[in-house]
Amino acid sequence: MKALKLILASLIISFGVNAQKANLKKMDRNEKSPDQRAKIQTERMKTELNLTNEQYEKTYEINLGIIKKNRALQDQKMTTDERNAAVKQNNAARKEMLKNVLTSEQYSKMEEKLKERKSSNKN
Repeated sequence: MKALKLILASLIISFGVNAQKANLKKMDRNEKSPDQRAKIQTERMKTELNLTNEQYEKTYEINLGIIKKNRALQDQKMTTDERNAAVKQNNAARKEMLKNVLTSEQYSKMEEKLKERKSSNKN
């Protein structure tokens, strides 16, 4: 009987710890400023796509603008579906702007990486 109680208590504690980790991860993402998020995103792109300094600057500005737009959507009164549609539209606009900055090879590689991340996030 004591062993059963001990196992049950262990399970409850482990679920609580996992829930807290998920909340911390979500809070960490929201606590970063748009500048920090744009820098992280652009640094990853620089590494993955071998951006030139000029491409880096332009890509940073594009990323920063879209991140700020998406952050502003959080403050607006709209349904989740409306917000998701607006974010999706902003991300499509981001891709269009990046087409003018990246080479065709870099753009294709970016598309590949986005698909990989999307599929890994679903799992």
